[in-house]
Amino acid sequence: MSLYDGLKDAATVLKEAQKIEEYKQILEGLDELQARQKKIFDLEAEVKDLKDKLKTKENLKYERNSYFTVDNNDGPFCSHCWDAGEKLVRTHPAGNPAYHTCPKCKNTVQVYPEKDPPRPQHVPESYF
Repeated sequence: MSLYDGLKDAATVLKEAQKIEEYKQILEGLDELQARQKKIFDLEAEVKDLKDKLKTKENLKYERNSYFTVDNNDGPFCSHCWDAGEKLVRTHPAGNPAYHTCPKCKNTVQVYPEKDPPRPQHVPESYF
């Protein structure tokens, strides 16, 4: 039996015994217990969120004007969106493969050196 259930049972007994003052005290205790349980739940959710953010932050590296993940080199992600609001927004090629644009904030960055953009495998060298 939980503490909450025990207090509810005690409240029922007190009510039936016409101990109204004691019954009211038990009800106040139940309200306080519920408020504390909600606070604990909210704090646990906040701790989980902060741990997730810290893990993400530790897994990012900044290079070539964008963020990339350390573990699998995923990216590029918009540096403005991450720095301003800790949101990982993947950037998209903007015509020239050396430049990427963020679909959220429209920030454009050169993520690859101009002389060395990534080349698709199926395009012959003479094309460039």
